[in-house]
Amino acid sequence: MYFPFIESKLGAGRMSENVAGHEAFSKPFEAFEELVEKLISNPELWDAKVFRDSIYSFMPVLREHLAQELTTLDAAELRKYITPNDFVEYEKKFLDEMKKTVSFSKNFQAVFVNGDSVNGPWFPPFPAPLIFLVKYGLYWVNSDMWEFGSCDKHMRVKASFAPYEPPIKV
Repeated sequence: MYFPFIESKLGAGRMSENVAGHEAFSKPFEAFEELVEKLISNPELWDAKVFRDSIYSFMPVLREHLAQELTTLDAAELRKYITPNDFVEYEKKFLDEMKKTVSFSKNFQAVFVNGDSVNGPWFPPFPAPLIFLVKYGLYWVNSDMWEFGSCDKHMRVKASFAPYEPPIKV
């Protein structure tokens, strides 16, 4: 939702490189999503190597894409075209849309299920009451999600996922 808004302010075609980058990782990411759906319905198919390899199939391209988006979304550049009031108005529309689609009981957990707080602390940090709620309340409601996640409820990487990411080639 944000990118069409931003491109509407920057000018048509200004984000075409970002669209191409998104398309480059979308097929392997869709394959990963299909694998996750298969694992949810058939847990006996779990294989950490297959799961990791599926992630590795899209992560290098995704990493490059996100680095490029940082250039596109440079604050100094955006300020030339978008006013703070533009963002405030758009944020209202965005929040209304999110309220229709986000599940409070599942979406926060998805961050914890795959959020390694040991090797990469969160910034900004989550408020302590939210962490407590997810770890000791919502965890029990949707604990089936955690079986396939790379982290335990304390956001520590599970042994089967360590090392969880191939080294970056520079």
